[in-house]
Amino acid sequence: MDNPAAPAESLNIEQLLHLHTLTKEVAKLCQKQLRGYLDTIALLFRPRRMLGDAMEGAEREAGGGSERTIAELRELYRKAAPRPFDLRPELTFPLESVSTQMQLYEWEYLHQTKTERGWRSIKVSSPLTWVITYSSHYSLPMLRQVLAGQEERDPEAVRAFVLRACLIHLHFQKFPAIAELLAGLRYNVEVRQSPETGDLPLVTVSAPFATVRPPDSLVTIASALAGGASFAEVLDLTTVHNLKDPLREQITTIFQKQGQEL
Repeated sequence: MDNPAAPAESLNIEQLLHLHTLTKEVAKLCQKQLRGYLDTIALLFRPRRMLGDAMEGAEREAGGGSERTIAELRELYRKAAPRPFDLRPELTFPLESVSTQMQLYEWEYLHQTKTERGWRSIKVSSPLTWVITYSSHYSLPMLRQVLAGQEERDPEAVRAFVLRACLIHLHFQKFPAIAELLAGLRYNVEVRQSPETGDLPLVTVSAPFATVRPPDSLVTIASALAGGASFAEVLDLTTVHNLKDPLREQITTIFQKQGQEL
């Protein structure tokens, strides 16, 4: 998903590089915090909660495995499998057991910048937004390399990643309280798609403040200084300064309804 450029024309390259360093430190803190939250609630992500005996495993799950849920998973996979993954669209049950160890990958997208030599494609990352999925043989960066023809393709590893992405998406649909719990911890859950991965639903979790992409002139210079065709978005300081507390806002609304100032 392409993010709009930041209204930051007044920034110079030195200021941008300083902001980039600040963003890295904030992202490191938020990712560590989010990782701790996900490890704590890992048991809530058991796929057998919704699939029951349609997934391998010794434990029993009351109420799991409804025909409707299985049909929804089949449809998700059927849409995502063919392009660009070149997989057969059918699923065979029972599915293999899936670990609840969650993986986080920075959200990335390609951005076209205009230079004196023409258009240039730059890979942009969003340091405060992460794709969340179950552990798999392929990481998301590895999968991107395979799809780009830069790494040897293992069809079974590709199938496993696509299946796990569909599973985590369906899991958030079936158990919306998990997203509500993360929202209470200030992290926002959203489903996105990427041109690189077609119709595959990618669940993302974002920190409570945003990152932005500066004007193309700065992006081009900064990416060149970094020695490659990549750029990391930087903190939108306005969203940091205006950070709100959802619980406080709800309590304020209650007070206002009762004619009471907080």
